[in-house]
Amino acid sequence: MKRVLIVEDQRMPRENMERTLSDSGKYTLASSVNGADMALAVCSRQPVDLILMDVCTIGNKDGIDAAAEIKTAFPEIKIIIITSMVEVSYLDRARAAKVDSFWYKDISPESLIDVIDRTMAGEHLFPGETPKVKLGLADSTDLTAKEIEVLRYVCEGLEYSEIAEIMGVADSTVKYHVSNILSKTGYANKTRLAIAVTGKKFIIPSIPEDRETGTIE
Repeated sequence: MKRVLIVEDQRMPRENMERTLSDSGKYTLASSVNGADMALAVCSRQPVDLILMDVCTIGNKDGIDAAAEIKTAFPEIKIIIITSMVEVSYLDRARAAKVDSFWYKDISPESLIDVIDRTMAGEHLFPGETPKVKLGLADSTDLTAKEIEVLRYVCEGLEYSEIAEIMGVADSTVKYHVSNILSKTGYANKTRLAIAVTGKKFIIPSIPEDRETGTIE
């Protein structure tokens, strides 16, 4: 049977994927970890045929960056990026990382096992586009790349001056982007905006409240 590594930091989705593999009769669990930065180490010490890789996990490395490293070191390992986050940059980044397929949890019409089967058979499955999320009066696709970058930092709770320092721009530039986002979405202030965006799983704060901590299981 093909050996699968699961990289997923939330318990219920991880257990669901483990159960899906077990019920398939075709795949066996090689290991299950909750941090993308642990995935390369697992592949280095034991055989892995396929990785189911979440994007945002425990640790300092996201799943797409980890996938790119693994593909460089072990190009024969198949990798499926799995996420529920409709971040507009993920599809392009995943293709650039040379992953094999991309699957949206609870959004994609294909079942996970169907995506796994077809990926292992050599297909490359990618959605045609990022699903739209309604953000107040706007669609998620109405925001520019810079606005999305600012919005990510706002959702992490950073002040204007901190965002400006990270981005290498003036405080007034950050305020301008936030003002544009509020105008497009209709939210009264950046706090309400951040709550709404995080709840819709559009932008990912670096330390979500429901994150578990732990190591390789």
